[in-house]
Amino acid sequence: MRSKNRNRASGFTLIELLVVVIIIGILAAIALPNFVGAQNKAKEASVKANMRTCQIAAETYATDAGGQYPDNSTGAYRNYFPGGSNDQGTGTAGVMPVNPFSNKSDFTDLLAGSVSNVKTARETDPTTVSIGSVAGQIEYSPIADATGGFSAYAIRGGNYQKKCLAGTAAKTSLVLSNQ
Repeated sequence: MRSKNRNRASGFTLIELLVVVIIIGILAAIALPNFVGAQNKAKEASVKANMRTCQIAAETYATDAGGQYPDNSTGAYRNYFPGGSNDQGTGTAGVMPVNPFSNKSDFTDLLAGSVSNVKTARETDPTTVSIGSVAGQIEYSPIADATGGFSAYAIRGGNYQKKCLAGTAAKTSLVLSNQ
């Protein structure tokens, strides 16, 4: 008789197990959306770092070209990315930073942009500006001056919704530029 009571007292009842499973389910339901949101924020931070790499490449190009920025996102501009030959000839192209959303390091993620006025681009609501067809793409826009050269540029990046990254003020876009 004693051994029978001892077995009954040492196990869990079905109700106790159900309570534990329900509690774990509630905790997972609370934590999962926060985890997904944190992943997107981390990827967007990586896109911002990639934008900065593009900015450094443009500035280095301009240093070598007497203050003129690249006229497009192809050609000699690519030589100024990490690992490139840092020349304006037909040298070795550098490596485009890895897109955190597609996990590709490809210059197809460096798009030709259409920004002609940096101030206007910054004041635009980012939810109205599409950046590419893949999340995390970067757009480089050379801005012409009165002489026909390119003395300015604008760089924008896309978020997980393929929209422009937001600036620090409400309803503003993040635009890296020398202006």
